[in-house]
Amino acid sequence: MPTGVRIAVDYTWRMAFTLAAFWAWNICDKAITSYYSKRYKPVPLPENPSYSPRDVSIIVPTIDTESTFTECMRLWLKSEPREIIIVTVARNKDRVVQLVEPFQDDANKIIILTAPRANKRQQLVIGVAAARAGILALVDDDVFWRNECVVPYLLAPFEDPTIGAVAGIQSAEIPPERRDPQVITAWEAIAAYDMHQWKGSREVHFTADGGCWCLSARTLLIRTAILRNLEFTKAYTQELIGHRVVNTADDVILTEWVFDQGWNVSIQNLAEAEVTTNIHRDYRFAWQVLRWDRGNFRSFLGFIFVYPGLQKLMRRHPYTTFKMVERLARPVWAFIALSVWLQTLRTVPWIARHVWAFLVMDYVGPVVDLYIYLTMSNDNWLTRAADIQVIKK
Repeated sequence: MPTGVRIAVDYTWRMAFTLAAFWAWNICDKAITSYYSKRYKPVPLPENPSYSPRDVSIIVPTIDTESTFTECMRLWLKSEPREIIIVTVARNKDRVVQLVEPFQDDANKIIILTAPRANKRQQLVIGVAAARAGILALVDDDVFWRNECVVPYLLAPFEDPTIGAVAGIQSAEIPPERRDPQVITAWEAIAAYDMHQWKGSREVHFTADGGCWCLSARTLLIRTAILRNLEFTKAYTQELIGHRVVNTADDVILTEWVFDQGWNVSIQNLAEAEVTTNIHRDYRFAWQVLRWDRGNFRSFLGFIFVYPGLQKLMRRHPYTTFKMVERLARPVWAFIALSVWLQTLRTVPWIARHVWAFLVMDYVGPVVDLYIYLTMSNDNWLTRAADIQVIKK
């Protein structure tokens, strides 16, 4: 065989083997995920619980409050918490007062506070300072507690004194009239699927090493003492991008703070602890995902290269840290896989055709990742009118 032909054949098969390696890694990753998923066990209700809903202060930062807030309030009050602290801004206060007007019988439980600007982190800190209970429920203003067992099941893990924070399942709130293929939009379907996917990843990380990327603040229970801390308040409310105070990725930072203070967390992925949330019916879902990913990427890069650092992260949560690094590197390996696949498709198409779905599935994500890297300094909320605070130096 001529040398040129032999080199071409060797190159072709190297491409094919590289593609096969990507495919094998994908299969291996799915096997690992399945292994940990099957071994996940939620915490059952205790026979004699140490905590009750009366030990819970619900804190709800809100701006541009939706009309569904009234129904959310009804469900929260039904769980009989000690109090509900609503933190809004002056321009939105009348709206909040109007939406809670039906609950005059529970007026002693409802506290409405205002923050100087629309910044979720600063609003949350104001709520924390006002709370009287030993456990805080940090809740988004569009979250429904449809299941009456939500609070008891989220309180159950606190029987372990090492547990500092707990989160449960989150699903899409789709009204009955929209549960029709002729009515529901593609954006709603994608949003619902995205939330379904996220459930599984959290329980896998938690089972593997006790960690997770983020305890979502849609509904997050946390010991009050962990957040009622001047060091936390400063770190949480004064994080900067350039000269701008950060507003997004609040729940990622909260999760890391819990771990940094030496606490463990618990994930209650079971139907009894499920909450639902409004989802966007239009393109705003894309902006929401973009905001989430920007916040995650900034936080991950900070955790790995600044504090606590890669070495400490690996000692604490090796599997979760590996997946974090893998997520950050996704554009690199995905585009390598794509280029190899195209080469293999041209030269050994019968191999390439067997793995096309794997590459198509992962191709859109890395494109978004590249855009996120290029716009990392953008901290706009995108779906609500938050205020921008600039620090002059």
